[in-house]
Amino acid sequence: MPYLMRITDRDYREYRRNFSKIEYSFLKKGDVTPLPTKLIHDASMVGILSKYEFLKIVQDSRYAFYLYKNDNDEIIGVTSLLFKGRTCTIMEFCVFEHFQGLGRKLYEQVAEVCRERRVYELELWCPFDGAQEFWKKMEFYEKKETFFYKRISKH
Repeated sequence: MPYLMRITDRDYREYRRNFSKIEYSFLKKGDVTPLPTKLIHDASMVGILSKYEFLKIVQDSRYAFYLYKNDNDEIIGVTSLLFKGRTCTIMEFCVFEHFQGLGRKLYEQVAEVCRERRVYELELWCPFDGAQEFWKKMEFYEKKETFFYKRISKH
């Protein structure tokens, strides 16, 4: 069963290597991209933290960075979370193989991390049509344009 492994201050290379694999779901399933996928990917990589920024953030207890691993200990996704009071903001969320149910399983584990911290409100910003479809399937609702919200159960 896939599991989350928290990234620590010693894991900058793993963070950089795996967060650079993120591919955003710009389009809905079946839509054709008008731009080369590599161009879209390269443009989205401006969010990778420098080592200094990474170390500063990873030591802040409000943030949690995770690698998502399978039974063979292979990294199959990543997520980063920001906890503010009783709210968790999902800053990054990505599985490396789409349409296999991994996103739903990752989301369930993120929700469990939130419950452990007694945080029951989740929010995220998502401007991409394909990813918006996913979040709506996870029962998030669009609070404002591209801003999604969900209240999770305590159990």
